[in-house]
Amino acid sequence: MAIEVYRGDTLEIPCEVTDAKGSLIDLTGYQIRAELRGQGISIKKATANVTGGSDNEIEITDTGQFRVTFTSSDISQLNPQVSYELEVEITSPEGKKLTVIRERVKVKEDIITWEDK
Repeated sequence: MAIEVYRGDTLEIPCEVTDAKGSLIDLTGYQIRAELRGQGISIKKATANVTGGSDNEIEITDTGQFRVTFTSSDISQLNPQVSYELEVEITSPEGKKLTVIRERVKVKEDIITWEDK
């Protein structure tokens, strides 16, 4: 199943990370990266502790929880009726990497194309 988004919408992807016992992981000090790519387009997001990242791109919202945000400007770059690859990975302060999301994102054509009436 793919994540569906209309071209030009903001896409927010919530994520919850647990250990093998089902307990939420304390993400303090973790680096989190996300990439949405396909058809020669690559949109990268990261937490503030990664060069070029910010809390507006990937925000840790609670213990074991974070949200990745792709803005309207990001999603406007994507072609309708095309699927893109999304991957999100976390890196512990000790350097352990784990892919927590690997999905397809399908972009649907929007109808409203004007800002002012």
